Amino acid sequence: MNPPRPPNDPGDSPSPPSPGASASPADVDDIDERDPGLAAERTSLAWTRTAISFAALGGVVLKVSVMPGLLIVLMAPLVWRLGTLSKHRASRPWLITVSIVFVAIMSLLVALISHGASHALRS
Repeated sequence: MNPPRPPNDPGDSPSPPSPGASASPADVDDIDERDPGLAAERTSLAWTRTAISFAALGGVVLKVSVMPGLLIVLMAPLVWRLGTLSKHRASRPWLITVSIVFVAIMSLLVALISHGASHALRS
């Protein structure tokens, strides 16, 4: 009588999965393929949090300076809308890139304008 072999014994060759069997979660590398429902929900929630952050930041900036604050508050619905676009839509990466560049340029302008205004107030 042969003694039982441990499960990790190299003598055991793994059997190939049957054609109708689904892959186990360890076999699937992409998280979207493992659980597409929750991945989409997490992404949607992340975009919503980002839009709320824009609105909150805009509210704080409004107390200091009206125009930059309004620009930031008005960006919140645009950011939220970008998050609701279909993942497979061809223009989505382009829209996200343009939005990021726009926010960066607006931030630079706000910083330069407020820096110049603070020097004018000190004089």
